Amino acid sequence: MDSYHKSKKARRIISVVYLLFLAFIMTGTYLSDQEKAKARPPQQSAVVAAPVPVESETPQVNSSP
Repeated sequence: MDSYHKSKKARRIISVVYLLFLAFIMTGTYLSDQEKAKARPPQQSAVVAAPVPVESETPQVNSSP
């Protein structure tokens, strides 16, 4: 084989190794995040109250005729 085909084969091999490496890293990160989520205590849902208007925000009703 000429040098072009040899280098092409080497590039393909390196690219496959690189993709396998990235898949390994991404899978490890995903599994680590899953384990961390299991280890955390469950968060309690916060009760959201309706906003209470401030005196200056309440509409003024004019009762005079």
